[in-house]
Amino acid sequence: MNIKNRWFIVVHILFSFAANANENPIEESLANLWINELDHHTDIILITEGQHYYMGCDVLSERQIQVQKLKKHQQRADFCLVSEGDIQAVFDSSSQSIKLTIPTHYFQSDLNVFNQKVIPEKASFGGFMNYDWVYANSDSNEAYSGLAELGIFKDYWILKNSVLYQNTSVEEQVVRLNSSFDLEFPESMTRLTLGDTTTTYNPLINSLRFAGLNWGTNYTERPSFVYWNIPTLQGSARIPSTVELFINGVSIYSQKVSPGDYMLETGAQIQQAGDAQIVVEDVLGNRSVQTFPVLVTNRLLRDGLDEYNIALGKLRYNYNLDSSDYRDFFVNGFYRRGLSNATTLGTNLSYSEDIQNAGVMWTQAISNILIVDSVVMASHDDRNQMNYSYGLSASKDFGNFSLGASSKYTERDFKFLGDDLDNVSNYPKFENLVYLGLTNVPYVHNINLNYAEQKYYDHPEFEQQNQRVINVGFNRNFGRRFAVGLSYFNAFGDRKDSGGILSLSYNFDNDKSVYFSQSADQNTNLQLVKSDSSQVGFDYAVGVNHRNDDTLYNVNGLLKTKVGDLDFYHVQGKETRDSQLAYRGAVVWLGNQLSFTKIVEHAFGLVKVGDYQDIDILRSLVYVDKTNKDGYAFVHDIIPYVKYDIAFDENQLPIEDKILYSSKQITALNQRGYKINFPVFHAKQVRIRPVDVQNRSFVPGSELHINNEGGEVYPIGSDGTVTLYGLIPGNYSVRIKTREAQTCSAVLQVSAQAQDITVLVCK
Repeated sequence: MNIKNRWFIVVHILFSFAANANENPIEESLANLWINELDHHTDIILITEGQHYYMGCDVLSERQIQVQKLKKHQQRADFCLVSEGDIQAVFDSSSQSIKLTIPTHYFQSDLNVFNQKVIPEKASFGGFMNYDWVYANSDSNEAYSGLAELGIFKDYWILKNSVLYQNTSVEEQVVRLNSSFDLEFPESMTRLTLGDTTTTYNPLINSLRFAGLNWGTNYTERPSFVYWNIPTLQGSARIPSTVELFINGVSIYSQKVSPGDYMLETGAQIQQAGDAQIVVEDVLGNRSVQTFPVLVTNRLLRDGLDEYNIALGKLRYNYNLDSSDYRDFFVNGFYRRGLSNATTLGTNLSYSEDIQNAGVMWTQAISNILIVDSVVMASHDDRNQMNYSYGLSASKDFGNFSLGASSKYTERDFKFLGDDLDNVSNYPKFENLVYLGLTNVPYVHNINLNYAEQKYYDHPEFEQQNQRVINVGFNRNFGRRFAVGLSYFNAFGDRKDSGGILSLSYNFDNDKSVYFSQSADQNTNLQLVKSDSSQVGFDYAVGVNHRNDDTLYNVNGLLKTKVGDLDFYHVQGKETRDSQLAYRGAVVWLGNQLSFTKIVEHAFGLVKVGDYQDIDILRSLVYVDKTNKDGYAFVHDIIPYVKYDIAFDENQLPIEDKILYSSKQITALNQRGYKINFPVFHAKQVRIRPVDVQNRSFVPGSELHINNEGGEVYPIGSDGTVTLYGLIPGNYSVRIKTREAQTCSAVLQVSAQAQDITVLVCK
């Protein structure tokens, strides 16, 4: 502690003694602060009153201690009692230290990190027009098509309509694919869709296209929301510590924690089974280890979490051929709940006049051994009455190897809602699958093995081949660049076949790779590929493929620009050729600004940096574009429900300009636009004449403070005026100190317009 601060504390103590001379006896002293055996290297004012100790509440608050739980001193309300209840205080006179033992529940903590919801911002009013044009030419056919999608949005809603044009011989060359209105409810993590849409996928129903109403949860689309059965990895730390999580001996996660209760925010990093260890090591070197079994999978919902969806409307058929082929009315309801971290139950009910379905699903974790999924489904129609389907699967991930098996039985006349009763059902009678995967195997690294079979019912009019196939393969990397793979398959059902493929690849440092493959049936393929993740540039692939006594040459190219992507390929053989040219892009408008850009698949932002041109715009610290002559730039590919930092390079602004902030965090909704404004103020100099309430000028040399004593200080000149520099439009708190130690205050209003000498009355 510096000498100046010590003198201030001594003077404060002497003043306190004088002020309390006639009150209850209170002792004040300087003491070094220790909390939970950790020296904070801080001198504090300690009040001793009888057997009780008090210290400044602000000192405790700075150390994340909840002072609202502590009693306050009757006469000094800014001092908190630290020697009562389960808080222990010992004064060490030899070192002049107060040593506190404070339980962890007094520290600020947040044990609801898994329930935190990322609320996206409301979108600005705007829209986009996506377009996708394709031309194809081959020996036997010439075709072209175009797709246009219009979107208009604001706040949490979006209206979309898409149209397809194709020159093929169909009844309608122009088909309306989709017309829908979406409304997000971020707080409840649900979405309402009116118009054309699809049912939410689940194992108990085939996905259906329909027009009507669709409402339900959508938290599975949020990358930051952990909805699966993540275990509650929580504990407490008395002093700053490091908490590390190991699963099967491998470090999964590490986090520094402050004193108090903690919960590890591991998120999607845990998807494993086995033995887990939490190792806590504090700054003093003390170490504790907690071991427990763990089995985590996103097939299990968190305890108490619900997933649901309701859909009703008319089923749509031939959606890419007919704009208005709406038929049967239907209703579908889906509900799933995590009964515990080890048990999840779900059901789905579907109804139409022709077909009705009901199903139940049960996902169960058995200790940390395996995950078992069971499904029972029933269908009913007037022609076939009741039919059933049963499924059972089990899987286990051991870290270095995983295995699983599944089996499903379906009765002959089982139908899903949306099936045609007049057509023969082609669902397999039996479906079986067994798989095994090994990693980090000596010499070969990775091995995978699987067996699958499908057995169909005999039918005189519609014959399906029974299938049985076994696949085995391995792949190994040699360093960062070279990789080898070998696979073999054997089909021994009604259709007999077998073969193998050898594959080699080599990666160069400049985003180029060479791929070679050779199959047992004398199919040889060699490709040179250049590809990178940048949004602007040129990717290509050239190669040759020899098969069936013919040699085919291919060239593919992708020209990536700011205003869209041009994609082309050409394949040439002895007697065949095939070519295609495609262009994808969009027009977006937002905040009276229009821009041709890449196709809008995600959210985008319109960034304005004053009126400056050629200012670098950054998305999560990565350069994306420069501002135009009006100070605008569009930022694209903002993934929904993910926090992004949108920023600009403030060092490119003139040194005399001032800004309020140079970055802004944004969480967006899909295919929405957001205006992001970074105000830039041209700093002004303002000349003022401060006067007192009698309209008298202040003595030259008086100090004028801007924004209190911590702000800038200007001396008043001999003519009674003072010039202030670097001000931006707004209100400023002004305080004037005279040589006679008198003070007065005023508020200075600075406008954007030019100002003459301003008279400021200080009171």
